Amino acid sequence: MLSRISQVASEEVEVDGRVVSRVLMSEVTAAVLLPPWDNSAMDGYAVRAEDVRLVPARLPVVGEMAAGNAPGKVAIEPGTCAKVMTGAPLPDGADAVVPYEWTDHGETEVLILERPRPGNAVRRAGEDLSPGDLILKAGHRVRPTDLLALAASGRRTITVAKRPRVALITTGDEIRPPGSALGPGEIYDTAGPALEALIAAAGGEIVMRTRVGDDPQRVEQLLREAAADADLVVTVGGVSVGDHDHMRATVERLGQLRLWRVAMRPGRPIAFGELGRCIFLGLPGNPVSASVTFILFGASCLLALQGASVLTPSTQLAELLEGVDKPEGLETFLRVVVRHRPGQLPGVRLAGSQSSGVTLSLARAHALLALPAQGSRVEPGSLVEIIPL
Repeated sequence: MLSRISQVASEEVEVDGRVVSRVLMSEVTAAVLLPPWDNSAMDGYAVRAEDVRLVPARLPVVGEMAAGNAPGKVAIEPGTCAKVMTGAPLPDGADAVVPYEWTDHGETEVLILERPRPGNAVRRAGEDLSPGDLILKAGHRVRPTDLLALAASGRRTITVAKRPRVALITTGDEIRPPGSALGPGEIYDTAGPALEALIAAAGGEIVMRTRVGDDPQRVEQLLREAAADADLVVTVGGVSVGDHDHMRATVERLGQLRLWRVAMRPGRPIAFGELGRCIFLGLPGNPVSASVTFILFGASCLLALQGASVLTPSTQLAELLEGVDKPEGLETFLRVVVRHRPGQLPGVRLAGSQSSGVTLSLARAHALLALPAQGSRVEPGSLVEIIPL
């Protein structure tokens, strides 16, 4: 799949909370020296460390430096000190800061009770960033915590991948919008809302969201419209072998089908290909199968479109607390709850029924238990791999 995907174009965006989860298209380097000058890490008194080698010591207070004061506003001579606030430039002549907690909080003269070492509570100029320092690499997906360094770097904008445009089509004569009245044989569009959220979480922008019955002509019309305006077309249902499954045949006629079916459960009848320049991903109709296959494949496709350096879901190790059976030859993804155990690996148990039509167990699950294709039984106590949800 990933070998068929080309990156979308880039755009410049401002550095604010809206860049979270966007993928960097070029590296970000610092434009400033940070801190720009030696400054105090605590509220206290700026001193020459050699003046307080013996404590207790009394020193006259000759001035005060507050955050926002220009460097050099206050200077101390041997045998004197100055008040200094957190973040304020260090007064000229000082090489250490005595925290308030080590003093009697004197105003014109201060009693110092503990000896500071040179450099105590001092943040040196450039210890965080210097101009040209690499902050984040291209392909990195921006996290909330990255905004600290991005904002401090002096960069007003960064270059990120445009959000891939996604068309989401759910299929079936029986599908109805959530909240509508259901007639005989009808069900709600169960997978659709979950996929909308999963697409957004992977950085996609939905530009078409529609439902279509089992009408081959209407299916073809919608696929043509979707492919003309989207980078990725995601469909739900219609890719299996039923008499009313028209999606796969239509893709083969309009474009190129690269694969159909994967040796896994749930989600075996997954399809992938191209509709012109647009990537096509056909998900199974069962709601759990559709969600699981999108987590495993769809999210990676969207991240690849954005040029992300990490494309696969994160995993962690756990201990299986109960024995489970699985089909031989199929890589299997089970819904599990996770029990956190201090000093031990997390333990996992099944979250309920593993039927691909049962949504409640996915709602209760904390993770997917990923089991290899080989074998039909995994015993309690086994070391297993899980994908946190």
